[in-house]
Amino acid sequence: MKKVALKSHKSPLSRQNRQALEERRFKAVEFFKKGKKRKEIVQILGVSREAVRQWYETWKKEGIEGLKSKGKPGPKSRLTEEKREKVKEALLQGPQAFGWTTNIWTLKRITQVIKKVSGIKFHPGYVWWLLKSMGWSCQKPKIRSKYRNEAMIASWKQKTWPAIKKRG
Repeated sequence: MKKVALKSHKSPLSRQNRQALEERRFKAVEFFKKGKKRKEIVQILGVSREAVRQWYETWKKEGIEGLKSKGKPGPKSRLTEEKREKVKEALLQGPQAFGWTTNIWTLKRITQVIKKVSGIKFHPGYVWWLLKSMGWSCQKPKIRSKYRNEAMIASWKQKTWPAIKKRG
């Protein structure tokens, strides 16, 4: 059973990143209109000659509309934005809010929560891709002994470790 802790981060295909790529294509159009050479545009925007060539061809045939972002690639998700938000809110409550004794998410547990919250059943293997698309990543929990004595550890770090370090 794969243990998963959740942490949010931006996906490479996030809306913000797609928007930034679209803006770069629009910037190229501004340069096309000003009569800049493609070679110059390549250097200014830091993209390949092929990209600039394709943008130019698309712009000539379809206008600015042809360079707009097409949205997320792939088929439309069965999980609507509204349901995704509900799943996110549920996951942020933690596993214990759903009756598990430990505070560790597993793909199997997340699958069950998604089914409960959205009514959609996914295979646990797909849930991992779904989490990534939502900007979450796997985190390994730190395992600490329940007998851990923080005061003794602090004392050891302050007194014993410096003495050991000096000998080395």
